[in-house]
Amino acid sequence: MRLVRGATGFWGGRDEPLAPTDRASFRSACFEAARGIGARVEELSFAGVSSFHAVTIAGRGASLVVLCHDHLPVVAFTDTPPVPGRPVARFVDPPAWAGSFGTVGFRVLHAGDLSAPMTEADLSELAKAELAQVRHWRPEAVGDLLFNWWD
Repeated sequence: MRLVRGATGFWGGRDEPLAPTDRASFRSACFEAARGIGARVEELSFAGVSSFHAVTIAGRGASLVVLCHDHLPVVAFTDTPPVPGRPVARFVDPPAWAGSFGTVGFRVLHAGDLSAPMTEADLSELAKAELAQVRHWRPEAVGDLLFNWWD
């Protein structure tokens, strides 16, 4: 998997700051997805010390957490709420209702892509500051790099 500049959420002092992801579109897609399956949006958590936003969509006895990268238009899914400071426990494949995210311009990532080892990732487009973070934190999988709590 090719990772582009901004994947870690970091930039150097001389780098152009990263543009934020369109939160309004993400939020809208969450509510649209929930309406479409008769579910509800339970929790909205926007990036602070993490590189991602998290939204829980619950209904019919099940819930999924939608993760949206803070700087790249990508979303991923997990069935376990993120714990601050820890890698995301387990990514799951997108549910059938994930199409609402693609409609507003988000790329929906699959569990296999996110669990791919870092040795399979192409880091050639990352900024020097990002590569320094990768060397420091040593993520094991692509998902650990994209959806992180690095400080």
